[in-house]
Amino acid sequence: MKHRTAFIGAGNVAFRLALAMQEKGYSIPLIYNRTVKSRDKLVKALRSNGSDTTAAEDMSMLRDMSLVIIAVTDDAIPTVVQELASALQENAAADGGRRHLPAVVHTSGATSLSVLKPLEDIGCDCGVLYPLMTLSRNKNLEFKDVPLLLEATSQSLADTLDHIAADLGGEHYFYTSEQRLRMHVAAVFTTNFVNYLLGLAFPIVQHDHPLLIPGTIEAVRNAFLHTPASTLTGPARRGDMETIRKHLDVLEQSGLKEQAEIYRLFTDKILEKYQNKK
Repeated sequence: MKHRTAFIGAGNVAFRLALAMQEKGYSIPLIYNRTVKSRDKLVKALRSNGSDTTAAEDMSMLRDMSLVIIAVTDDAIPTVVQELASALQENAAADGGRRHLPAVVHTSGATSLSVLKPLEDIGCDCGVLYPLMTLSRNKNLEFKDVPLLLEATSQSLADTLDHIAADLGGEHYFYTSEQRLRMHVAAVFTTNFVNYLLGLAFPIVQHDHPLLIPGTIEAVRNAFLHTPASTLTGPARRGDMETIRKHLDVLEQSGLKEQAEIYRLFTDKILEKYQNKK
């Protein structure tokens, strides 16, 4: 039987994960989010696919769920956890101590499982379901292409998360909070920093930047198929100081100061590593 799952949050992760779980047959009765507009967009998207999803006006309404997924910004998680714990405790007291409590997970790569301790203390099984990919509500994707990193305080929840990840179809692994944080750091280098560098490259060639696509894809592919060190090329790797000088002249003459600064920084690091030069 599929778990009745509620979401706290209606941003990119909640939007994509909720739709993907719904597609695999999971019941998503409730969405709670402080911003009504975002909440209602997610509710509408789920209902358009045949769900009976409704908006939760209060966190206490989430008590009867099997699983609550907290998909909010990292800095909002502690506040949400405290509010959810209080709401669930108040509900249990109002029901004469009846102790049905949902399992609760968050979706953050950089936030420890321990942030959910207030919920664990009142009896909730707690865990993490972290998609190791940037998700966007404006772009559909197959979750079979999204690695999921999982963590749980109980075997029961571990089994549940394992089943959800298997249903979604992608690679999934159980990682500790420390391991997940290290993966999150690495992903910043391979995605956020690469994106920043692409942003520096585009103005150098202006509208011709699509010509860079094949070489960029091939460089990344080769680095992962082999190793970055074995596939690194370019003037700094060769110690070609004349070409480096020409490149810097182009950047400086074009008034691209930020590009020149980053070019020097990366070139110096590569020369230091491979040519024993600074």
